[in-house]
Amino acid sequence: MASSTRISLFLDCNFCDETFIRQEMSYLDHVRDREVADVHVIVTRENTGSGGEARTIDLIGLGIFDGLNYSTVFNVPANATEAEEREGFLRTLEAALVPYLMQTPLRDQLRVDIAPSEISTQGQTLTTEDPWNNWTIEIYADGSADFESKQRSFDSRYGVYVSRVTEDWKLQLRPFFNYNYDQFEREEGTITSTARRDGFTSYAIRSISPHWSAGAYGDVLTSTYSNVDWRYRLMGAVEWSLYPYREANRRQLTVAYRLGGSHITYRDSTIYNEIEEVLPQHLLNAGYEVIQPWGGVEIGVNASQYLHDLSRHSLQFDAEFEIRITRGLSIEVGGFLELIHDQINLPKGNADLEDVLLRRRQLETNYEAGISFGLRYRFGSLLNNVVNPRFGGIGNRDSF
Repeated sequence: MASSTRISLFLDCNFCDETFIRQEMSYLDHVRDREVADVHVIVTRENTGSGGEARTIDLIGLGIFDGLNYSTVFNVPANATEAEEREGFLRTLEAALVPYLMQTPLRDQLRVDIAPSEISTQGQTLTTEDPWNNWTIEIYADGSADFESKQRSFDSRYGVYVSRVTEDWKLQLRPFFNYNYDQFEREEGTITSTARRDGFTSYAIRSISPHWSAGAYGDVLTSTYSNVDWRYRLMGAVEWSLYPYREANRRQLTVAYRLGGSHITYRDSTIYNEIEEVLPQHLLNAGYEVIQPWGGVEIGVNASQYLHDLSRHSLQFDAEFEIRITRGLSIEVGGFLELIHDQINLPKGNADLEDVLLRRRQLETNYEAGISFGLRYRFGSLLNNVVNPRFGGIGNRDSF
C-alpha cells in the first residue's frame, strides 16, 4: 500500500487540457517530471474511420507501483465539442487510475457510478445499424487576408474528404484547391503575384494480415509553382509492418513500396525540352517510430526513382529524437537531408528575381537540409497543482 494519501501523477501528453485535468483531479499531486511520479501516463492518438480520434492511455507504475501497468482507449467522436472531449477523457483517466487509488487511503472515498447504456438482457452491447455504411464526409475551407497601405495578400484553401474505414478497407477521395494572391505597390508600379495548386487524391487500401496490406493510389495535380499544367498518376502499393498494426500507437516499423506511372503536361518547356511525357516511377518509404517513458524517436527514409532514366532519383532521410536525460532535463534534436536529382519539371530559362522573391517558381537544387534542436531544464518545485488563470495572456502582445 502507498504510504501517502496522494498519488503523484506525470501526464505525458502534448495535446491534453492539462489545466482542466489539474482542476478536476485535485486529489492527486501533478508533477513535472516522471522521476518523482508514482504513475506515468502516456497518451497517444490515432484517427478513426468516422473522423474522430482513438486516444490510447498507457499507465505505467513507478516506485511503489512498479510493475502495475494498465492500458485503455478513449474514443472521441468526430462531432464532439471541446467540453465533451475533455470530460470524456477525464472520466476515462479517472477510471484507469482506480487500481492505484485502491492501494491508498483514498480507497474508502471511491464510489462507482456507471452511466446507463444500451445493453441487452444477455449482457451484449447492442449494435446500431449505420445508414452511412462507415462513409464520412468532411468539408473544409479556410483563408486569410492581410492589408497594408502598400501591400496586401490573400490565401485560401478548401476541399472535401470522403472516407470509409473498416477493419478490412481504408478508402479516401479528396479534391483540394489552394489559391494565393499578393500585391505590392512600388514607385515603379504595382507588382501582383498569383499561385494555384489544385488537385484530387485517392487511395484504396486492403488489410491482408496483421503485418501486410496492399492498395492503389491515384491523383491529379495542377501547380503553377511546380510548372505542372496537369499530372495524372496511378500507383499500386504494398506495405509490411514488423509489429502488428494494433500496436501502432506506441511503436511501428513499416516498409512500403509503390510502383506506377504519371502522364504530365507542363506549363512551360522543361530544362529537358519536354512539354509532355509519360514517366514510370517507383517509391520506397520506410519509417520507425517509438514512444516510451524515456522519450520518443521517429526516423524515416523516402526514396523515389524514375524508371525511364535511373539517374533521376531522390533520397530523403529525416529523424526526430526527444530524450529525457535525467530529472528535469530533456533534449530534442531533429533534422532532414534530401538528395535531389529528379527535378524534371523545372522550366527552361533563368528565373527572374521577382519570381524568386515571390516564390512563384521552383529553383534548381541538388540537395535540401535542415536541423532543429532544443534543450529543456526545469528545476525548483516539481508540483504542478496550482491553477491561476488571471489575465490569461490578454494584452501581452509586444508592440514597437
